[in-house]
Amino acid sequence: MTATTPALRDANDGAPLAVTSAARILIVEDDFAIASNLHAFLSLKGFDVDAAYSGQAALHRCSVERFDVILLDLGLPGLDGLTFLRRLRDELRAATPVLVISARSDLADKLAGFAHGADDYLTKPFALAEVEARVRALLNRSGAGSVVDPVLRFGTLELDRERGEVRVADSVVRLTPKAAQLLELLLRRPGQLVRRAAIEAALWPDAQPQADALRSQIHSLRKALAEHGFDGIETVHGIGLRLVARARDGA
Repeated sequence: MTATTPALRDANDGAPLAVTSAARILIVEDDFAIASNLHAFLSLKGFDVDAAYSGQAALHRCSVERFDVILLDLGLPGLDGLTFLRRLRDELRAATPVLVISARSDLADKLAGFAHGADDYLTKPFALAEVEARVRALLNRSGAGSVVDPVLRFGTLELDRERGEVRVADSVVRLTPKAAQLLELLLRRPGQLVRRAAIEAALWPDAQPQADALRSQIHSLRKALAEHGFDGIETVHGIGLRLVARARDGA
């Protein structure tokens, strides 16, 4: 099994989960679909991702929180991206690496982005894999954000992302790569609803899945875990999935 490393915002709700420290990314984008796809994909790749949908909201977040990389659209409502950049650098004195992701492709726009403090510039449309590569390059240059604990746990269920191994109690569970990715998404939000659209965006970031693709992966994951005594995946019909504690699972 090939393991990937998602990191959606954790909300433990009393369920056992490994404590991790991952690079924090703030997505500043007013297009909800684009922000959602970036959030799901980068979460799956091991980052602690959050989003703001206006420049003013993002500026406030950056004034009270620390982020390792900011992904910034320029065409924001109210406080536009360039003004956000200027105020981030001049008023907050923040050196946080900023990757501009914008539909503005003219050289003048790119130069304006760099002049206002951008560290990198990517034009829309973009490949999600390239976003990840550019984020990692910015992190490498700044020395930020490595994952401390590669193991996620929920009751008797355990996923070791470094070894690419899933266990229930002491039994190794064999999963398809997609089923393993689905399991990671759920383990990062134990007890929390993970919506179907976010799951599909994370598992198939660059293509529209077939109608029954997700259902097939859910069935595969449930069957493999149930064979080893874990039955804690709950479907909220028409909405999504979540991990729940059941007595037989030891959670």
